[in-house]
Amino acid sequence: MDLSYTLEEDAFRTKVRQWIADNAPKGEDRRDLDGMRAWQRRLHQAGYLGAGWPKEYGGAGLSPMEQAILNEELARANAPGPINAMAIWWVGPAIIRYGTEEQKKRFLGPILNAEEIWATGYSEPGSGSDMAAAKCKAERDGDDYVVNGQKVWTTLAHISDWYFVLVRTSSEGKKWAGLSLLLMDLKSPGVEIRPIKQITGDCEFNEVFMHDVRVPVTNRLGAEGQGWEIVSSALINERSGIAGSIRADQTMERLVHLAHKRGASIDPLWRQRLGDLAIKAQITKAFGLRAMSDQLHGRINIHMSAAMKLFSTELSQRFSETGVDMLGAYGELWEGSHRTPDHGRWHYQFLYDRSMTIAGGTSEVQRNIVAQRVLGLPRGT
Repeated sequence: MDLSYTLEEDAFRTKVRQWIADNAPKGEDRRDLDGMRAWQRRLHQAGYLGAGWPKEYGGAGLSPMEQAILNEELARANAPGPINAMAIWWVGPAIIRYGTEEQKKRFLGPILNAEEIWATGYSEPGSGSDMAAAKCKAERDGDDYVVNGQKVWTTLAHISDWYFVLVRTSSEGKKWAGLSLLLMDLKSPGVEIRPIKQITGDCEFNEVFMHDVRVPVTNRLGAEGQGWEIVSSALINERSGIAGSIRADQTMERLVHLAHKRGASIDPLWRQRLGDLAIKAQITKAFGLRAMSDQLHGRINIHMSAAMKLFSTELSQRFSETGVDMLGAYGELWEGSHRTPDHGRWHYQFLYDRSMTIAGGTSEVQRNIVAQRVLGLPRGT
C-alpha cells in the first residue's frame, strides 16, 4: 500500500483544514441544537457532508481518499460531528441501497440538511447486543404495521423525529430471518420516550416504548425478513475509517503532557504504561489504514470491523483510566473545575468511556465474532 498523498490530495487537505478553521462552531454553539443544525448545514453547503453518498442524492460525491482526509481533518481540529451523524452513517446509506425511489425522495434531503433528526432502535431490555433475539413485534394490518414493544439505549431519541427501528415480523424459522426494518415517525400516537440519566449526568440514551404504533407498509425498508441484512451492513459503516487514529494520537499527547506536569515521565513504571498505550495507538492507525485500503479496493471485511471496534473501544477506556490514575485524588474532581489539572476532564471522560465497550455491540460479542470467523475456533456448546 502506498501511504503517500498526491499533490491533489495535499491541496484538498489544505483547503479542508482552512475551511474548518474558519467555520467550526465554538463555545455554546456546540451544545445548542439549533447551532449544531446550522453547523451541519454549513458542512453540506460546502460539499463536506454525505461524503460517500452519490451526488444525485445530495451527497458530496468525494472519493474514498478525500473522504478519509476530510474525516482526519475534522478529528484533528476537534470539530464536532454533524448532529444527524447516525442518519448520515447508517440510515441514509441504507435507504440509498435498499429504499424505493419514493423513500429516497422523501427522506434523504431532510437528513442532509438536518431538518429531520434520526435515531436507531436495535437493543432491547432482553436482547442488547444479540439483535437477532429482538422481540419488538410488528403485525400487518392492511396498509399498516402495528408495532408493540420496547427499545433501550436509543441515542438521541429525545431530540429525534424519525426512528430506524428493527422489528420482528415473523417468528418462523431462524430468529434472524423474521426481522424487518421500519422507518417510524417518532411523533406517532403510542410512542413514549424516556431519557436515561447516565453516570456522567447527561441523558444521551433513552428508552422507547411503542404501544399500537401504526407505521405504513410503505415505510418498510427492503423486504420483510431483510432487517438483519440491512442492520448488519449499516454497522460496517459505523466501524470503518481512519479518523479514530487521530483521536487516539491526540489523547496520547494529552497523557504525555500530563505525565510531564505530574512528574510521571521519569518513573519507569509510568513510562512503560505510556509506551504500551503508544503502541496500541499505532495499532489503531494500522487498523484504519487497512480499512482504508479495503475501501479503495472495493473489499468489505466485516470481521475486521469487529476486531477494530473491540480494540479501539477498549483502548479508549485504557486511556481515560490512565489519566485518572495519574492524577490520583485529583482525578475524582469533576469536569469544569479549574483548580484541577486538565480542568477535571479526565474524570468525565473516564465515566463516559464506560459505555464504549457496550455501545454498537459489546466486547464479548466482538470477541465471539473474531474467535469464530477470523480464528476459526469452534462455537461453544
